[in-house]
Amino acid sequence: MLVFISLFFLFPGIKAQTTYDSLNVKLPKHYFNTVIVLDAYRKPERNFKDTSDALSRRLKSYGIKQFSFSFYTPLYTSDKTTPDGTIRNTHLLLTANYLSLRPVFGGLTEHNLVKFGVGMRYVYNTGKKGVWFVDLSPFVTRDATYPSSRPYYRMASTIVYSHNVSDKFNWRVGATKSFMWGNRFYLPFLGLRIGRLDKVHISIQFPRSASLNIPMGSMLMFSVYSRPQGGMFNFSNADSLYFMRSTKTFHFTRFEVNSGFRLDVRLGSHFNFYVASGFSTRNNVMFYSDNANKRRTGSYNKYFYQKNIAPTLYFNFGVVLKFGKTRAYYNNKNIYDATDLNNTVNPNSNGNVQIPLTPKKKKSDLNLKSVEDLVDYNDF
Repeated sequence: MLVFISLFFLFPGIKAQTTYDSLNVKLPKHYFNTVIVLDAYRKPERNFKDTSDALSRRLKSYGIKQFSFSFYTPLYTSDKTTPDGTIRNTHLLLTANYLSLRPVFGGLTEHNLVKFGVGMRYVYNTGKKGVWFVDLSPFVTRDATYPSSRPYYRMASTIVYSHNVSDKFNWRVGATKSFMWGNRFYLPFLGLRIGRLDKVHISIQFPRSASLNIPMGSMLMFSVYSRPQGGMFNFSNADSLYFMRSTKTFHFTRFEVNSGFRLDVRLGSHFNFYVASGFSTRNNVMFYSDNANKRRTGSYNKYFYQKNIAPTLYFNFGVVLKFGKTRAYYNNKNIYDATDLNNTVNPNSNGNVQIPLTPKKKKSDLNLKSVEDLVDYNDF
């Protein structure tokens, strides 16, 4: 019996290879999963302290109810092996985002400001130390509460070069056009990370976020962070807030900086959730007239109302769903970096759900983990 077993493993081509080929096992096409994030955000009302102007007296207070959906899925992946053995790959992803913002003004009926967009992301892994990332995100906004509110089209974009000096140190440089800061800004993108993405690390990604991330086993990630939040939305003039009553819509913008903690919980390979809370500071709202700013190609600087609101608490809850199988990328620092770039630019952070957290197991178990992506025993 021992001789037979030895011959079986020493000469697998006798029978095992034929059996394996007959299974027609196909490796996954992509390195990225399909990921869906459902996010709910709530900030309680705060009364305006200064009501010296007529609009402030009419609006009375300000709060936020927000729900958003974000999605990305891989469309195309290409691998190329160079003569020196380096594996380069190109990735193309489809993205979609939907957001429903309900600003709560004490003196107004509720408006439902919606934003929807479909975009594309291009990622190129050089196979050495560099990763190129390009995001194009066209979107449309409108005030869904009033049918007369016309849609308004915009385009956000980001281009970043990310350099992995090692798996513990990374820097990034690029440019971004975004409306997250309550205006149409063109800003540099500068990033720095110290520490491995699957272990304790500090990440500073200007102007997106700054965070300290602490894994707590293979199922929990605790983060302390500071991150801006905001946007530009079409707002119906049905309440006659803008003095030119013939104008059907104007632009409502909001901006704030959220600083607090977040706990990501990974309950399995497909389902995760997170809770976050902290303080919302630098709260600001503005109303822009489109006609007053139509000749400007840069940021808007003419508005008919603006208000700074006192700091307050915020509450955030989200669900992350991950689907599909991927090619093996365990401990591949460039693929880890590419997924982190995707997470950083995404409107809703998914907690880097595609990067496995290092479990406290024996080395032999970790070696097994590195090949689990290649073989799913349920396929046999």
